[in-house]
Amino acid sequence: MKQPHSTRGAWLILLGSVVTGAICIYDYVTPETGLIGTGGVVLVAIGAALMFLTALVLATKPNRGALLQGFLVVSILLDIIGSSVAGYFLESPVIMVAQALALIGWLMNVIGDAADRSIETDEVEDEV
Repeated sequence: MKQPHSTRGAWLILLGSVVTGAICIYDYVTPETGLIGTGGVVLVAIGAALMFLTALVLATKPNRGALLQGFLVVSILLDIIGSSVAGYFLESPVIMVAQALALIGWLMNVIGDAADRSIETDEVEDEV
């Protein structure tokens, strides 16, 4: 059964993934960064693309099943953690800041969803 879920924060996750992808492309092609042609940058860029796609689903499909919601929320969190650690090892503070922005969006999404559920429960209890 599909239920309406919160789309709060999805746009921050999208923004964080776009910034991460752009920085990865810049780092990959710019010799001054010292990361030109490295596999770590490519891996983070692929993670940013996957985060962009999952956040796009969060933002555009508010009516989704619980299984899809759980998969999206967990996969985005794992992507944020992995990309943040990779940004640390690549010594790229911009990637870490972009992932912090994505984490704020993720928290807004999860907390907003819980708050919406709490309001629905209170309304049902008040009616009885």
